[in-house]
Amino acid sequence: MSSLLESYRILGVKVGAGMADVTTSYRQLCRTYHPDITDDPNAEERMKQINIAYTVLRDKFKRETAFRERQSYTRPVRRYPSAETRQQPAEKRQQSSDVWQQASDAHQQAANAHQQRAEERAAASATAEKEAYAVLHEYFNALNSFDYPRAYLYLSDHDKKHIPLESFTQWRESVARLYPMREFKIAGGSSLAVVTWGEDKTYHARKFRVIITEDDFSDDATQSGDIDKLVINENGNWGVFLGYKEVSELTLAFDKRFETKKKRDIEKRWEEYSAGLHLEYNMLNLDGLRKSVLREMYRQRRYGGSMTLAAISIRHNDMKNAGQEELLRSAAKTINGMVRETDVTAYADDGVFAIMFVELGKKNADNIIERLIETIRKNAGPQLGKKAEIAYEYDTWFGNSYANIETLNGILGRVRKKI
Repeated sequence: MSSLLESYRILGVKVGAGMADVTTSYRQLCRTYHPDITDDPNAEERMKQINIAYTVLRDKFKRETAFRERQSYTRPVRRYPSAETRQQPAEKRQQSSDVWQQASDAHQQAANAHQQRAEERAAASATAEKEAYAVLHEYFNALNSFDYPRAYLYLSDHDKKHIPLESFTQWRESVARLYPMREFKIAGGSSLAVVTWGEDKTYHARKFRVIITEDDFSDDATQSGDIDKLVINENGNWGVFLGYKEVSELTLAFDKRFETKKKRDIEKRWEEYSAGLHLEYNMLNLDGLRKSVLREMYRQRRYGGSMTLAAISIRHNDMKNAGQEELLRSAAKTINGMVRETDVTAYADDGVFAIMFVELGKKNADNIIERLIETIRKNAGPQLGKKAEIAYEYDTWFGNSYANIETLNGILGRVRKKI
């Protein structure tokens, strides 16, 4: 769909309309058919057509503007003296040479001035791009850390007039509820843009492409998308441009989508939760432990803090299967009764129990595990003979020391088990 007539038709403007009318119509269509705003199943396809039509017309206007700029500056034609002039006396030839030299010097000065202005414009453009990037970078850093009052400071003055801090915070919280593990990263350089908004006021703007990353640890998958974000210049200051006069409607839309998603996913989440339980011992199984560990590793890397993973192996060489099962049930009951509500317990089969302590240092973990072993032996009573084996391994990560699946497998591997 590269036809200009087709592009004008899709954007709903007259053929030959100016760029301001095209941009205004494009923004209105985006606010109507953007997938984040409407539930229309054909919205995504419609937005693709709208974006392509806008790109075709924008490139057309860019080519026309560049052509006019090239035509505005013409190089003077160098004219050599005629044969009659060359035959004139030496004084007249010298006068003609002086006039030609003056014209040549004027041309050179004009060329130098033109080059100097071009260099100044390029330097100013590079400085403006850095300033706009810095504002957008700080804005998304604040969103990634859920510091919405700080993010509000980087909005444009135009948006602050229409959006109070309370409404902005409610809107961002509703988005975070729908996408709890979403991060924003600026993809690359910017492009120039012009924004006309309300009362025909025009702003110089920079447009950046931003990558959105969503981590879903329920199936260890990562999804990515991208959006275009504008930063406008108002009275020499740059600010992130949202262009919304009221965000309450957006807040309601995201909350509605969140409720729909929650109802749709509740059965799936229950099935996943049931599949990750070891019902006999009232704790997670190996699959459930793996998902909990991945979620805790993500939390530690993003927000810091400490985590400890311990593995306890209980074996009795002289005891029959029935006695071994009775011993393991007693140990599971003891472990569930002594750990905190924030800790995660799991049975990894073959007599191996795993415990993930959240926000627990090495010294405290050592004390808790020793008390666990002592209580397990005490509750087991006489059935735990001299040949019973209770082995344990654990490790702690805190600060800039991050755990990964390999290190966690190393702990369970020492008691003959892996996540």
